[in-house]
Amino acid sequence: MPDINLTIDGHKLTVPAGTLIVEAAKTVGIEIPVFCYHHKLDPVGACRLCLVDFSPGPPRPQTACTTPVSEGMVVRTQSSMAVQARADILEFELANHPLDCPVCDKGGECPLQDFTFRHGYPTSRIDGPRLHFKKPIPLSDKIALDRERCVLCYRCTRYYDEIAWEQELTTDERGVQSFITSQFDQPLQSIFSGNIIDLCPVGALTSRVWRFESRPWDMTHTATICSKCSVGCSVTQWQRRGQLVRVTSHENDEIDEGWICDRGRFDYTDVNDPARLRTPTIQGTRSTWSDAITAVAVGIKGKGAKLGVSLPQDITNEEAFLFRRLLDGPLKGAKVKMHGRSAIPAPAGPTMRIKEIDDARVIVIVASDIETDVPIIDLRVKKAVSKRSAKLIVVYPDGVDLDRNPQTVHIRNQKGAAATEVRKLASHELLTNPGGPVAILFGDGHGSEDINDLAKACGDLAEKVGGKEMPLYRATNERGALAAGVARWDKLDGVDALLSWGPPPTAGVPRSVKFIAAWDHLPRPGYEKAVVLPATTFAERQGSYTNVEGLVQFLRPPIPVRSPLKDGWEVLCELAIALGVKVDYAGIFPIQRELAIQPPDPEPEPTPVLIGPAHP
Repeated sequence: MPDINLTIDGHKLTVPAGTLIVEAAKTVGIEIPVFCYHHKLDPVGACRLCLVDFSPGPPRPQTACTTPVSEGMVVRTQSSMAVQARADILEFELANHPLDCPVCDKGGECPLQDFTFRHGYPTSRIDGPRLHFKKPIPLSDKIALDRERCVLCYRCTRYYDEIAWEQELTTDERGVQSFITSQFDQPLQSIFSGNIIDLCPVGALTSRVWRFESRPWDMTHTATICSKCSVGCSVTQWQRRGQLVRVTSHENDEIDEGWICDRGRFDYTDVNDPARLRTPTIQGTRSTWSDAITAVAVGIKGKGAKLGVSLPQDITNEEAFLFRRLLDGPLKGAKVKMHGRSAIPAPAGPTMRIKEIDDARVIVIVASDIETDVPIIDLRVKKAVSKRSAKLIVVYPDGVDLDRNPQTVHIRNQKGAAATEVRKLASHELLTNPGGPVAILFGDGHGSEDINDLAKACGDLAEKVGGKEMPLYRATNERGALAAGVARWDKLDGVDALLSWGPPPTAGVPRSVKFIAAWDHLPRPGYEKAVVLPATTFAERQGSYTNVEGLVQFLRPPIPVRSPLKDGWEVLCELAIALGVKVDYAGIFPIQRELAIQPPDPEPEPTPVLIGPAHP
């Protein structure tokens, strides 16, 4: 369709057909206030705050969030009719809203505050008793609901219906007595529940983890990458006085579209743990860095296969590179086990991009409960199905949340037989004539499948139906560790010495171990007999991760590393020197140059305005 020419407040502009007035106005810097509208949700026109005056059209205020532009349209946001209509709506919104801004967590970043000052009346004509509700209501152990602050925009309930495919939030009562509540008063269980906090335009939905912690102007925030799984969502980490106090989403349409899971949002309190390790110790006694690293080098050098190396799922590319040098040199022959990883081998070439799932006509998911393994890819699949009419085939033994779609074809295979079922799919009616791109996403069944056989079966299917594959690695930097050659899965049984980089092995320390060296940020049982080096957390760490699609993304730590702590790459360089390896890196950038990684831009690009049809 041809582009549309229109005028907004005297500004002539051209936008794609189907663009909503509210989004067209953003392209020329004109604010139209909204509560119910969100560019990732279907427009409903519930709050009526976006009223504007336009012609041709009836001579009355109309909603900019539900009206697409038309050729020759003239929009007036500042006509007396439009200004008065928006002010009237705000007056009604404030009729029962509590005046508790000084104690509201939304204060300082609240659209209701901002819109009242910019678009509302200076004083209210309403001076009557306000409606009261019991508050706060604990919707879960992480989220609190203040019903008195709610403006009934329905963003939260629509998010659950449209994006998460959950039925956990609803509206009770009618009219002015309406309020948001959980279904049957049960706590929220969804792994995606925390997104309603970011969606809420007022202080009705707040984080119980962050509640009453600080104000926006007390914090500094940094756009960085989540470390909880292999998707690599963009997040914003907020710090105050050297403590990580909040994690929110940071929209990246290539990866996460502004959504994050609850692991990434709420699992950060260990960063501020008072018991955090700050100085090196040798058998429970405080030590200098030099003595501790020398003790580690003496304890692990020359052990060969009697040395075990335990690596965490969120090892950075830079740390993996340095470990590769150690394992090729003084630690050659050591057994290496990377925890949290899948059994999927390194890809032979480029794999499917996350964003390409949007355009798939048929999506095949094999041997993975993606809600748990790669949560935000789960939301991307749901978007492709519900908003772009993609067909969905799931090969998995157990029920999954994608079964909520009645059109999902779920093949419940026996454990270990996924490859057999995949070989039958080439003749499936949905794949004989898919009508467009086919996406094949496969995991490892958490160890229940012969991964080499399954990978071959998925590759053969992709070749037959013209599809693209996406191996579903689970560990944060599994692809980066595979590329570096350190993502091994050796058994640590029988080793005499253990170098634990991060938390201890998930199966516990082998009984045969006589010497333990650990790089960790929290005290653990057994550390009183070990050499312990204090570690940085994900909120302090420099480096990069390679996500599930093979994209290298850089960490921007919000909290600087303060002495006596040292970053992981620096500790590994000192350990390499103690082991007799010649390394000379003045900082992390020389390591990245040797890895041929392009350093990050100082600031990411701003989120673009949504133009084009309202229903992607």
